[in-house]
Amino acid sequence: MTRLQMLLNRQIEYGEVQFYFLQFTASGPDDSETTTAHALVLVYLHPVQGLLVKSSNILWACQYIGVDDLQVVPLSSIVACVSIQPLPPLPDNPLGLWFILEKSGLEDVQLAGFRELLGDGTEAGDEV
Repeated sequence: MTRLQMLLNRQIEYGEVQFYFLQFTASGPDDSETTTAHALVLVYLHPVQGLLVKSSNILWACQYIGVDDLQVVPLSSIVACVSIQPLPPLPDNPLGLWFILEKSGLEDVQLAGFRELLGDGTEAGDEV
C-alpha cells in the first residue's frame, strides 16, 4: 500500500491509497473528453493531541480505523509519499497507534561508486 500526505480542505491529512483510477468526462460543445486522475484513500484519524503537544508537534501518532473513512481524492491533492509505522505501546496511550515518518533518511544518502585503495596506494580500476 502507498501511504501518503495529502492536502484536503486546506489541511494536511495522512492516508493509505487503496487504488488509483481515471475519470473520463465529456464536456464542451464538441463533447471532448477530459481525463482526471483520482485515488481512493483510507484517511487516518487526526493525531493524538496529548502526544503531539508533549513532543513539540514532532510525533504525529494516529489511529488506523480500517475502511471507515474512505475518500476519493484528486491526485493533485497528494503532497508526498510517507512512511507510517506502528507505534510501540506506551503507558497511558491508546492501543493501535501509528506514527508518521515524513523523512526516512534516504534523502541524506548519496549514491556513488566505491573506490577501493590497493596495497600500493593506487585505486582499483586505475591504469598502471
